[in-house]
Amino acid sequence: MADKRSVGHAYNIDFLNVVFAVSSLFVLVTTVWMVWDDYDREWKNYQRQFTRLELEVTRVTLAQAEQEVDQPRVAELTLQREAAEQQLATRAAQVDEAESRLSEVDTQLFIATQSYQTTKAIYDAERYEYEARREEVHAADPAAEVPGEAEVTALYEEWVRLGLEVESVTVTREGLRQQIAAFREEVTAIEDELSSLRGETERLAGLVADLEPSLINDYLLNLPLLDFMAPTITVRQVITANIVDDVNFTRVKKMDRCETCHLAIDRVGFEDVEQPFRTHPNLDVYVGSASPHPIATTGCTVCHEGMGQSITFVDASHTPATEEQAAQWEEEHHWEESHLWDYPMLPTGMVEASCAKCHRGEVFVPEADTLNVAYGMYERAGCYACHKTEGFEGLRKPGPNLTKLESKLTEEWVANWIRDPRAIKPSTWMPRIWYNSNTDSPEHAVRNEVEIDAVVTYLFTNSEAHEFAAATPGPGDAENGQRLVESVGCLACHITGSETREAAGPRRTFGQPLQAVGTKTTVAWLFDWVRDPRHYSAETFMPDLRLTDSEVADVVAYLAGLTGSTGTRAGATYQAADVDAVLLDYLRAIVPYEEAQTALAAMSAEARQLDLGRRAIGRYGCYSCHEISGFEDVQPIGTELSAEGSKLLPRFDFAFVHDIPHTKRDWIKHKLLDPRVFDRGRILQPLEKLRMPDYGFTEAEARTLTTAVMSFQQDVQPKVAQVPRSARKDAIIDGRNLVRRRNCVACHEIEGDGGNYRELVEEPSLAPPLLTPEGAKVQPDWLYAFFRGPITIRPWLDVRMPTFGLDDAHWNAVLDYFAAVSEAVGPFRTHEVVADATVLRAGAELFEQLQCQSCHVTDTIPEGRARADLAPDLRMSAERLQPDWILDWLSDPQVIQPGTTMPTFWTDYPNSLFATLPADARARFAELDTDGPTQIEWIRDYLLTFSGGPSPVRGN
Repeated sequence: MADKRSVGHAYNIDFLNVVFAVSSLFVLVTTVWMVWDDYDREWKNYQRQFTRLELEVTRVTLAQAEQEVDQPRVAELTLQREAAEQQLATRAAQVDEAESRLSEVDTQLFIATQSYQTTKAIYDAERYEYEARREEVHAADPAAEVPGEAEVTALYEEWVRLGLEVESVTVTREGLRQQIAAFREEVTAIEDELSSLRGETERLAGLVADLEPSLINDYLLNLPLLDFMAPTITVRQVITANIVDDVNFTRVKKMDRCETCHLAIDRVGFEDVEQPFRTHPNLDVYVGSASPHPIATTGCTVCHEGMGQSITFVDASHTPATEEQAAQWEEEHHWEESHLWDYPMLPTGMVEASCAKCHRGEVFVPEADTLNVAYGMYERAGCYACHKTEGFEGLRKPGPNLTKLESKLTEEWVANWIRDPRAIKPSTWMPRIWYNSNTDSPEHAVRNEVEIDAVVTYLFTNSEAHEFAAATPGPGDAENGQRLVESVGCLACHITGSETREAAGPRRTFGQPLQAVGTKTTVAWLFDWVRDPRHYSAETFMPDLRLTDSEVADVVAYLAGLTGSTGTRAGATYQAADVDAVLLDYLRAIVPYEEAQTALAAMSAEARQLDLGRRAIGRYGCYSCHEISGFEDVQPIGTELSAEGSKLLPRFDFAFVHDIPHTKRDWIKHKLLDPRVFDRGRILQPLEKLRMPDYGFTEAEARTLTTAVMSFQQDVQPKVAQVPRSARKDAIIDGRNLVRRRNCVACHEIEGDGGNYRELVEEPSLAPPLLTPEGAKVQPDWLYAFFRGPITIRPWLDVRMPTFGLDDAHWNAVLDYFAAVSEAVGPFRTHEVVADATVLRAGAELFEQLQCQSCHVTDTIPEGRARADLAPDLRMSAERLQPDWILDWLSDPQVIQPGTTMPTFWTDYPNSLFATLPADARARFAELDTDGPTQIEWIRDYLLTFSGGPSPVRGN
């Protein structure tokens, strides 16, 4: 081909045209591709899917609503409306005349109102000018005449006249409206009933019409370069006014765009669809507009974490709940752990850890069941004893007092126990300190045994003498002892047999497991302990069940028979030189080598053993959980965990462990599963190794405790976002802490939580009572006396209220808590019983007719009555019960205590109960047929005349 370069051109023009055309085409294609790629976002596809889903769900709902409509009634009303409209048509001339007249009157009213308002404005202005002029004139001459008064008076009279005219026209208009309404009254009534029948279907039909695909709304307005006008597919975001993100140097309002994909998160009707379109659980608590945490003000990421500003699946930092879900996400979304975002989403089941951001200082949060169990486990495991934690300050040491050890245990048993506690009691909370993953090899056995024996020597050498309060009366009846243990309430805090710690939970393992207790200690110590726990340990939480010495002997006989493993024997033998080597190692850590050798040489063999025991106890922190002589003022050894959940990932040392996902929650969980796992692969001297003991947590327990640790957050959110505090709220928080830390909730349910002991009784009515309404139910003076000196209220029950020995401050905190929960905080009122003989006779007759005495026994229990059907002695009513509560209880017991065996006599309250009585009773008591509240008041006043029942006497 001939070269067609013309003069002044360095290249072939035709070829350049081809290149330019191809380049232009390439730029066009890539530009279109770029625009489309930018337009075709992941979240837009989710919104298109949701529009189709919403239409489908609405159609299904409409079909269901149409089936629920009373179609025969609709047809009947339609015919009636046609007939009424025909009847109305016969009076069309009258209706038209009235409507025409109404139109004229509306015009007259408008004109009259305008004149009235204009005159009023002129009058106000003229009056003000006259008053100002009069003030000025009279300042110079009080007797001078001020012009203009007549004009103001005339304006006032005109204004009044126009007001009367407005009133007259208004009355005329209302008369015409009523006349027209009377013409259409029948048609309007029928249409109102039709609307009530078909209102929901008509609403849903309109919604379906709005959701049907529209060329303009669904396509045209969402096209590229046109979606700036009024697109229906948009990013949806919430900017919280009072919830913030901490960005190191400042705090900014949270911005959450989660609703861009989770479009039905706060809408009812999508509970069963797949994510991201599923309704959030518990809308009455979370996200719902009427909930305490509406999405408009709370957002999402303050609870779930994640990157709220992102609108892509991966960048939002989603976290899978299981490995299977992670694999699914990797395949469907190319998911991977976020390495550039410090706060990835919490996995499902751990989200409640975020409750602590706003519920500061609370160890029980209503509706946060997982977190509440986690806090209970954190406290029961004694984590706070080594690790300072906000909200868990000032608590007692979780382990037994070891200052009087010699009277209770033998050296051999203690050595076997601390060598491997779970070998003796599989469900114990006592952790294993030696023979863990970084000290379980044969070469560590000698050092382990040297330290174990040294600790035992120190404990027994420093053990104080303990004198038993009373001698054992003799062999008891083990069979009766077992019955007592299983019935009086011991199993609310203690477990026996093969029941596991995980199955029982932290409340029923609040006390030491009773497994193998007969192998552990002596009959004399058991008798002294069960008889009066505070005689041995003044700080114990073990209450006094007020057993007789004979009953105590029976219980001891049973406990002494609970034998089992004596533990793991020593893993190695050692020589005196081994003791010296280990002690020298401790000394070299604090003084130069030569000085350590000199100090060691100056000690006797006994002194070396004691010194090594003291140092080993200090190294492993045994004193954090136990009272040990010589360690009264030593500080705990663990890292503070008050803000552990806020700590950034780079501050967690994974060392050479590569099979653990690099996330905070996984580090914490594996630290709990194997506290010394991060020593793997490291070359460390004995005193450089990790020393946190092994609790033998299961996977589920470790995950639960991880939730607790993740909840320990820095105080970032402003006070306005946190739960508001008040005297009532403080009383509730303090009371919740107390009743849980004393394990009252193991027996009693309160605020929908607790009552675990009910699982151990044959009938719920035989369990300890519900305490939620206690503040409104029981008089505080009586309740205080009962706390100090419990009495038997239901003598047919075996379980009993123990004596806790709390001081007045604690009991008053419980009383304040009950009152606050029941919203019964003052003012206290004294109810004066109506002494009218007629009222009391009416109450007595109703009491007899309702057969209250058949369940509410007094001195004797009727023969043949099931224990589950019996109820408290009503002779205590005047002294014990709040008069207003009796009224509420009788009107509807199920509202106060769902599931109670107390019948609801006033089934049609507030109407009289006479309709439910037999005919002969209605005839005999006809004069008592009044309204329900009056009848209940009669019974209440009659009850308050009772006396002679048991009464608590303030004790200890």
